[in-house]
Amino acid sequence: MVEKKLEDSQGAMVARVERRRAEQKLLSAVQNGDKQAFGQLVRMHQKRLFRFIYGLTGSFDVTEDIVQEAFVKAHGAIDTFRLGYDFYPWLSTIARNLAYNHIRREEKKESLDKIQEAGYDPADGALGPLESLLDSEGQKRFYAALKALPEKYRTVFVLRHFEDMDYAQIASYLKVPPGTVDSRLYRARKMLLEQLQDLL
Repeated sequence: MVEKKLEDSQGAMVARVERRRAEQKLLSAVQNGDKQAFGQLVRMHQKRLFRFIYGLTGSFDVTEDIVQEAFVKAHGAIDTFRLGYDFYPWLSTIARNLAYNHIRREEKKESLDKIQEAGYDPADGALGPLESLLDSEGQKRFYAALKALPEKYRTVFVLRHFEDMDYAQIASYLKVPPGTVDSRLYRARKMLLEQLQDLL
């Protein structure tokens, strides 16, 4: 049993090293003008990036736009990327900044327009194929509650629960102390529990 676990963990480590090596080769090819190699990078990271940004925005349409724009920006700035580093953290920082800009614009727009605050739902009645995957009342309520969290709490929650980052990784990614991550995560969970109490 112990041997099996050891084999599995060694196998996972070898797979990670192989994936990283393949990614570095692709990045080198992209920096040398290979467009197909960038397409492979997109395929490697788009699902994970989509989950991350969807957790921040709560909207499929907005997420699709941001993810697409993030890849375009990353491709445009690929010459500034330093080989030897992992691509995803760089890419997700570009996407996160785009998501923050969108969220701030939306918050400004809402406060200017003073849209009906109680029960306002901007979503179109017709669901796209991806959106229909999350079309259960509980999940819709969860994402609505997540979207309603202040940005700093939403971000740590998404990084912890959608990206599976540990506290040290989140602290490094957001450039805040681990204690701040801990308190923001606690506050985010508390607010979500308050919002979703009737579902639990």
